[in-house]
Amino acid sequence: MKKIVYLLTAWALTLGATSCNDEFLERYPQGSATEATAFVSYDTSMAYLLYLYYCFDGNYYTNYTGPNPVNGAMGTSTRDVYSGILTNYGYGAGTVTGAYASQNISIPTSDGTYTAPYNYIRYANLMLKHINDPSCTDAQRLHLEAIARFFRAYNHYALMMTYGDIIYVDHELTDASEELYAKRDSRLYVADQIYNELIWCINNLQDNLAEPNTINSHVAMAFLTRFALFEGTWRKYHNVDESECSANNYVTGQKLLEECVKYSKILMGLYPTLYTGDASGGDNYPGKGWGQLWTTEDLANVPGVLLYMKYTEDYKMHRLSHFEHIASASLEMPQSTVDLYLTKDGLPIHNANVKYYDYDGINDTYKEAATAYDYANCDIYKTFRNRDPRMWQTIMPPYHVNKASGANDYTYDLSADGKYMEYIRKFPSRGDDTDTEDGNGNEIYRIPQVHTAYYLLSSHKALPSGNWGGNIQPNVPNTSLGTKQSVAEGYTAFVSGTGFQKGKSGYFVWKQHAAWDRQDQNVAKEISDKPLFKIEEVLLNYAEAQWELGAFNQTVADESINLLRDRAEVGRMTVANITADFDPDRDQTVDPVLWEIRRERLIELMGESFSFEDIRRWKKGEWYVNKQHYGAYVENATEQGIVSISLGATGILKKGGTTEATTDELAAQGGSGHLYYYQDPKTAGKGWLEKYYLYPIPSGEILLNKNLEQQELWK
Repeated sequence: MKKIVYLLTAWALTLGATSCNDEFLERYPQGSATEATAFVSYDTSMAYLLYLYYCFDGNYYTNYTGPNPVNGAMGTSTRDVYSGILTNYGYGAGTVTGAYASQNISIPTSDGTYTAPYNYIRYANLMLKHINDPSCTDAQRLHLEAIARFFRAYNHYALMMTYGDIIYVDHELTDASEELYAKRDSRLYVADQIYNELIWCINNLQDNLAEPNTINSHVAMAFLTRFALFEGTWRKYHNVDESECSANNYVTGQKLLEECVKYSKILMGLYPTLYTGDASGGDNYPGKGWGQLWTTEDLANVPGVLLYMKYTEDYKMHRLSHFEHIASASLEMPQSTVDLYLTKDGLPIHNANVKYYDYDGINDTYKEAATAYDYANCDIYKTFRNRDPRMWQTIMPPYHVNKASGANDYTYDLSADGKYMEYIRKFPSRGDDTDTEDGNGNEIYRIPQVHTAYYLLSSHKALPSGNWGGNIQPNVPNTSLGTKQSVAEGYTAFVSGTGFQKGKSGYFVWKQHAAWDRQDQNVAKEISDKPLFKIEEVLLNYAEAQWELGAFNQTVADESINLLRDRAEVGRMTVANITADFDPDRDQTVDPVLWEIRRERLIELMGESFSFEDIRRWKKGEWYVNKQHYGAYVENATEQGIVSISLGATGILKKGGTTEATTDELAAQGGSGHLYYYQDPKTAGKGWLEKYYLYPIPSGEILLNKNLEQQELWK
């Protein structure tokens, strides 16, 4: 394992001086490796191929489906902001949030989204050009070829899913190559090439030669299921004319969905177990295995992880958890996405049979509530209650502690009949007992300065939270919409007095939070691994493809979605119960069972940047992107100190409207409502445009190649 890490780091140093531009296409790696020396042996060729793994790394920005690109403040969620599933706190209040909702998309002159995949394709083709050069066995040569072809397919897919028709390149280009001035190939042809390439890879990758955490046949199968589901559903929902397929014997959308099912089933047999997490650090919160896939130091032996980004101290590190502790953090969740999470019983929040619970904070127990409430329109403590635990692990639950004399000291707040302890009790303590008391006899706890070393805390998720230096975060939610820090009368405070872990919605994302992981103010120090391909995605691909083929039933649900539900500790899906009125909030143009399959996908893959490709292939950009984003519900805005940060009004959304409520309007709605922070896209004259389903071709590329026509809707 370390051999791979060291080799990859060495190649990073060798290639680090180059950049993703046209000049890079004409250069070989600088340093000791040249075209003459890179392909001498199996080992030198394998070292060369390690560079291709950088297409999984967000340091080289490319719009691939999945948990990349990695962006500091956005974590692995950049494209979930595009879809509107998550929001970027950095957008100014009173504006339309998100590049697509605000129509802030234009034709670029140049774009790494276009050029970077071709860079990797060129490197793969260079290996294939020299495939007979290395001194090695036939099996080794076959393995080298299969790895190169995998990455060639992977990067062509990145281009196809982004631009549709693209120039397909299956050999090294020179200055005289016709492809430099070619028209774009049809996506049907490109998809056929990708499909055949992946089938070849699956059959020819030599798994006995593959080192741990490198490309093997299982990774190729997982990628095929991803590609096949995307293209198969794209063709269906975009009404793609497939006559070219029958004329040229290209793979059809139907065949792709069938292949998705076939290879998903193979992988499901090979990886029957889902990771349920590690409780050794005190992490006994529900469904911990889901969250710990993103906060575990070593994913090498974690069930169901097929390929992951390896981070190693002093060689390759990141700052993803650190960004969630500092003022630069800007990722949060809007109420519309919070409302997608089921109750722990597995029901949508407005299902007729949903249950409601009261919390006894003195005894830390629950009982069914005598009076029903609306999970979407109630105090945030109730909003979180009895919900899918994946929600708690994605957005920081509400709590309040009392600050003590030290910057990182606190005491627990047991007032209001223990209201503020409901969720803090479900996670390990981030503070150590100091064996001292305050003036009222309360135990004082202290958050350690986690930037000083690894493992000062052994837990993953831990509360109360704090910044990288250990300064306490005394209250969640922490927004810029409140003035009062008091929790008198049992109110929910919406401000903490700290500048970090702040937002507008009240739902702060802490997906990457790993309390044990070292943090540093200026330098990447964290070493928790991040998954790239895992069985959970395959299960979702399988479930959705089966529905599209008309074969989804209870057996399929039990084989896929219910495995995910069991691990998350959420009620199982019973297909027969999903009738037209199962979720009154669903998009009524979507079949109720398909809606639940898609919901599970959005929740299970939350924060991994899949959702933007999902809403594009479903042709549902308007439904998701055009939502108005507003925040948590406030029961008494005046008493709880909510102030406007945009229009000088109340900071509360007008009930049944899209604007910020005036003082009179707030009074008319009982002084309660949701935090207002972003305009409604449609009211503002913005929103999703049909042309956004495909990216525009960079204008600089069209200047270089007169045959490279712009997308029709972008002309």
